[in-house]
Amino acid sequence: MTQSFNTTMKVLIVLALISMSFKIKPIKESFETFLPSKVYQVNYNFFTKSEDKKIFVKTYLPSNNERQRIEKREEKSNKMDFKVKREDENKRGIWRSTTKSKFYTIKYSFIFKGKATKYKIADNLPIPVTYSRNKFTYLKEEEHIEVHHPKIDSLANSLTKDKNDLKSLIKSLYDYVHEIPSAPIRDLTSALRAFEQNQASCNGKARLFVALCRNKGIPARLKGGLILEETKKRTSHLWSEVYVQGKWIPFDVLNNHFAYLPAHYLEIYTGDHFLITHTPNILFDYNYEIKKGNHIPFIDATTTNGLSNHPVSFIGLLHSNLISKHILDFLLLLPLGGLLIALLKNVIGLKTYGIFLPILISFTFTTTGLFTGLFLFLLITVLVVLISIPLHKWGLLHTPKMVVVLSTSVIMILALISIGLQYKIHWLQSLSFFPIIVTAITAERFTRAIEEDGYDSALRKMGQTLIAILLCYLVFSSDTIKITLLVLPELFLIIIVMSLMLGKWIGLRLFEYQRFNAIMP
Repeated sequence: MTQSFNTTMKVLIVLALISMSFKIKPIKESFETFLPSKVYQVNYNFFTKSEDKKIFVKTYLPSNNERQRIEKREEKSNKMDFKVKREDENKRGIWRSTTKSKFYTIKYSFIFKGKATKYKIADNLPIPVTYSRNKFTYLKEEEHIEVHHPKIDSLANSLTKDKNDLKSLIKSLYDYVHEIPSAPIRDLTSALRAFEQNQASCNGKARLFVALCRNKGIPARLKGGLILEETKKRTSHLWSEVYVQGKWIPFDVLNNHFAYLPAHYLEIYTGDHFLITHTPNILFDYNYEIKKGNHIPFIDATTTNGLSNHPVSFIGLLHSNLISKHILDFLLLLPLGGLLIALLKNVIGLKTYGIFLPILISFTFTTTGLFTGLFLFLLITVLVVLISIPLHKWGLLHTPKMVVVLSTSVIMILALISIGLQYKIHWLQSLSFFPIIVTAITAERFTRAIEEDGYDSALRKMGQTLIAILLCYLVFSSDTIKITLLVLPELFLIIIVMSLMLGKWIGLRLFEYQRFNAIMP
C-alpha cells in the first residue's frame, strides 16, 4: 500500500514537471509586456451606396501610445480601394469605390488594449509665459474654438483673477466647464455657443475648456475617440489635453476625469475633426461594434499561437465563449481553496463551518469587494440569528425552519436592492442572490451551533471560519495565481500530491500544542 502510494505521488510530480517544461518557450512568446487592464474587440461598420458616381469614405484610425496598444488590424470591403494616409499626428483610413451604383460594406476591426493613466500636477507651479513653436499652434484660435472672443476673454479673466499657479488656474477653468449642465446635443457646439447656452455635450464642453486654457496662454488641444463598452453604438467622444511640464495631460470635463483617463477610453485622433467623413448626398449608415475581450494579466490572450493553442492550457477556453472568465476563475481556484482549507483544518487546527462554504463565500467577496462582503456577511448572520431564536423556541423542524430562513433572506435582498435603487447606492443595487444565499446558509449553521454547543463555541468557530474566508480571499484576489493556474493546469497534479501527503498527516495541529502544553515534555 505504501509503495503504490509513493509511486503514485512520484508519477504525478514527474508528469507535471515534464508538461511544464514544454511550456517554457510558448510562455516566453506569449508574455505581455504592456500589461493592459482592459481588452476590447472593436469593429467599424460602414454601409453606403453610390448612385451615379464614385464615392469615398474617410475615418481616423487609432495608433499606439503609452496607454493603449492596437493589434490585429483587419480591413474588409467589397470593391473599394483602401489606403492609410498620415495627416499630421493622425492616421486616416480612406476607402474609394471602383464602380458606380452599388452597395458597399466596410469593416475595419482591431483589438484594443488599454490601461488607465493618472497624472499628478504639482502644486505652486508657475504659469509659463513662452512655449516652443510647435506648441504655439495649440494657443491659436480656430473656427469653433473662439479663443479671443470678448465673452471668452471676460469669462477666462473672471475665473482666474486670483489664481497665481498653474494647477489652481487649470482647476478653476475645469470646474466651471464641468458644472455646465450636460445635454445630449448631437450638433456641433462651438466654445462660444456652449458658454452662451450654458448647456452642452462632450464636444461643446471640450471646446470651451480648450478655448479658456488657450486664452490664458496654456497650450490645449482636443482628443477624439470612443468610450468602449460591450455594445453597438454610434456616438463618439471628445475630451481635452493640456500641456503641463512637457506632457500632454488628459481632462474629460463631461465625465469629471481631472488629469486622468480610464482604461476603456480609445484614443483615435488629435484635433478638432469629424471622426467620419464621406461623399455628400449619399446613403450612409454606420455603427461601432464593441465586444469585451478576455483580459489575462501578464499573458497576451489575443495571440493565435503559443499558449492559446497549447494542448495543456486553458487559455483556449477563453476564446471558445463556452464559459465565462468569472466561472473559469472559480473552477480553477476551487481545488486550491480546498487545499488551503485542508491545511488550515488539519495542520493549523482551525474549525470552520464546512469545507466549501468558506471557499464559496471568499469567492463571492471577489465580486462584492472585501469590505462590502464582510458587512453583508455579518449583517445577514445577525439577522438570521435573530430570526432563528423564535423559530427554535417554537420547536420547528429543521427543514421548514430553513425555508423560513431562506425566504426571509430573499426578502432582505430585495429590500436592500430597493433601498439602493431609491437612494442611488450602487453597491446595494448590484447585489446578487448567490452570495447572499450562501451567507444565509452559513448563518443558519451558526444558529444551529449555538443551539447545540452554546454561544462561546459557536462564536469561536465563526471567528475561525472568518479567518479561513479572509485567507482564501487573499489567494482568490491574486491575478498572478489565476493566470498561473490558467497557463499551468499541471499544478493541479501538484495540488493532488499535496493533498495525498496531507491525508497522511499524523502530527499535532498547531492549536493542539497549546492545549496539550501541560502534559508535553
